[in-house]
Amino acid sequence: MDPFADIDLDSESVWLDGAWYTREALAQRIKQMIEAGDFRVARPSQALERLEGALAQAQLVAVRMPLDLIEAAGATAARLGRPLGHLVRESVAYYLAAAAAYGASQAGTGPAAAVDPAAPAPAVGPPIEVDLRDEAEPSFFKKAP
Repeated sequence: MDPFADIDLDSESVWLDGAWYTREALAQRIKQMIEAGDFRVARPSQALERLEGALAQAQLVAVRMPLDLIEAAGATAARLGRPLGHLVRESVAYYLAAAAAYGASQAGTGPAAAVDPAAPAPAVGPPIEVDLRDEAEPSFFKKAP
């Protein structure tokens, strides 16, 4: 599970009690709670601390992409109801995880390489082909003229 699932790096806000709060809004909420005599500020304070920590770790990265890829990514992000930055971060994370798993399997150190020598050899069939183009935006696979 994503340890920062409740943090939106794009809007610099944190999810707490059914709403998104920016740093300023959360600090104001904590202040109002204390002024009202409600000293149960641990959860809002923890949320503010988590937001501050996530923002301190985050760095801005600029990437140049072809227009058709930007449009496809933007449409997908809109369809998912997430900011484009979230989609890009998630895509990079998936790519890195897949690359690491592939590298581990090639080196014989990953779960894909773990084989019980006493077990009978598995039957080998034809390779399974998966075409992800049906799931992706059509403009992503369109060749530029």
